[in-house]
Order: sequence, then C-alpha cells, then structure tokens
Amino acid sequence: MLNKSKLPTLKKFYLYSLDNIYILNILLIPLSLIYITINFLKKNIQLKRRINTVPVIVIGNLTVGGTGKTSLVIWLCNYLTSRSYNVGVISGGYKTINPRNLEIVNGASTPSEVGDEAILISKKTKCIVCKCKDRKKAYEYLAKNYTLDAIISDDGLTHYKLNRNLNIVIVKETKPFGNGLVLPAGPLRELPSSIKNYENIIFNKNKKSNLKGFYYDVSNAISLIDSSEIDIFDISGTTVHLVTAIANPDLLIKDLERLNIDLITHIYPDHHLLNKDDFKFKDNYKVLMTEKDFVKCVNFKLENTYYLPTKIVVDNDIKIMLNDKLLDLLKV
Repeated sequence: MLNKSKLPTLKKFYLYSLDNIYILNILLIPLSLIYITINFLKKNIQLKRRINTVPVIVIGNLTVGGTGKTSLVIWLCNYLTSRSYNVGVISGGYKTINPRNLEIVNGASTPSEVGDEAILISKKTKCIVCKCKDRKKAYEYLAKNYTLDAIISDDGLTHYKLNRNLNIVIVKETKPFGNGLVLPAGPLRELPSSIKNYENIIFNKNKKSNLKGFYYDVSNAISLIDSSEIDIFDISGTTVHLVTAIANPDLLIKDLERLNIDLITHIYPDHHLLNKDDFKFKDNYKVLMTEKDFVKCVNFKLENTYYLPTKIVVDNDIKIMLNDKLLDLLKV
C-alpha cells in the first residue's frame, strides 16, 4: 500500500493522528483550547437571527475531512429540482487560486479556479453554483441575481455570518469524532457534546447498517476514454490501482476491499490537483478514481482508467424527515 499524504506517515510512527491520541496530539491541546475560545466568540458575535429572503440549508459536519457532504448536496439538489424548486449552491472554493473571489461555475471553469467540488456539483445537477469562501457574500449575490426557492451551502456549519434556516449534519458511522479532540489536536471543529444542538443528523454508513443515513452505491465504473461502463463486480478478484485526492478515502477503500479487489492505493491530500504523472505505473492493472478526482482529469484520456460515479442511496426515513422539514421551509 502506497500513500502520498504526509498524515499517514506521522500516524505510522505514532506521532500524530486524527483517530488516535499520540504525542503531537497532546502537545497541540493548548492550541485547541485557543481554537475553542475563538470559535465560541465568533459564534456569539456573528450568529444573529436574521430573516433570509431565500431559505438557506447548510450541509456540514463537526469534523474536518470528508463525510460525504458534497454527495448529499448533489442528491438534495436533484431531489428538490425534481419537485420543481429552483436551487442555488454555495461552494467554499477550498484550495483554489483566489477563494474569496466570487465566481459562478460554468463550462469553462477549472478546478484551480472554483474547486473540484463546485465543478462536480454543477456537472451532476441543474443548479446555479457559486464559489466564494465568504458564504454570506455568495448568499447575497445569489439571492439578488437569481430567482431561487432555496440556497444550499456545501459545508459552512461554522461560518456563522451565513444565517441558516436548516442545518443538516453528516456523521461518519465509524469513529464519528475521530480522537475526540478539537483542531488542531484532532479533527473536530466543535466539542463532541455540540452534536446535541443539531436536530438533523445523517449517518454516512455501511450499506448493511441500521443507522439512519445514506451509503455509497459502488456498482459500476466509467471509462475515461469512451465513457463506457463496466460492472464493478467484473474486477472482483483482480489487482487495481486506486488514485485519489479526497479527504477520507477509508470508506471507499473498505467498500472496494469487500468486493475482493486487491488495491494498490495512491492517496494524495484532499483537493490535490492530479496530473498525468500520477497515473504512470509499470504494469497493466486497471486504475480507479472517484468522480470528484475525475473532474480534475477530464482531459487526460487515460487508457485502462475508470472513475466511480458519485451516487448515494438515502434511507426512506431520511427522505421522510427531510421532506417534512423542506415542505414547511420551502413554501412557494
């Protein structure tokens, strides 16, 4: 197994981990206390009860890293548009060239300009997608310039300047709070006890789990050359390269390993701009990536390389819960 990210190296030598407590985690606890204090002050100063002209739905998590926020945003966008609602989306533009620049995503947008998540949302939905780190600024622009029934913020739970009508918090099924420490000693943006302040908790879970939430449908892969599809079970029992630059690839790795796929993993930091050299191997094994990675490689035309479409299956209990809340919120 090959990893490109530095974090696994620190974890390997028992120095730092987001899931366990090692020496660097302990040394960083004083900085965590400062972070908690600053966050508390920001929340009390910035979070004001204002009336939004367009309802705002924030999909976020208590931890840094991937919990499936963008996937749920895409699902919710399509769920609402199928019911004739006009939806706008705010994306934070993390690791873009000028994250504070406000840009509307279009066919000419690049990952370095607007971010891989913004491009993926635009590609998978019919919604207006606005990239801007300042989510309040993005909201005001969308509300002023477009006729919308709702605005969804991809992440932004702790961006308190953005008033929200509905918070949806995604929690991982396994180690939902990591090592239980707040940044930078751990992955949490808030104390674990803050989860009780949120009503709408959705689990990113295993398919067979009884928890209420959603799971990823890993059933097919699409060729980068000609967009043809293969059944994921067709590569069961084979060795495959997995090249990915997502925040939390562990869930995907476990799903693929359950399918008896022998993985050679090449894990890069979240939002890393992949290039062709990242796919040069001295063998003829198939190469897999996520669709979020694919939007950065769309022009590469790599042979024997496939991406896994972003598709989740949402529990009926969650659909009923959201439907009740959205019907009340989106009265048009």
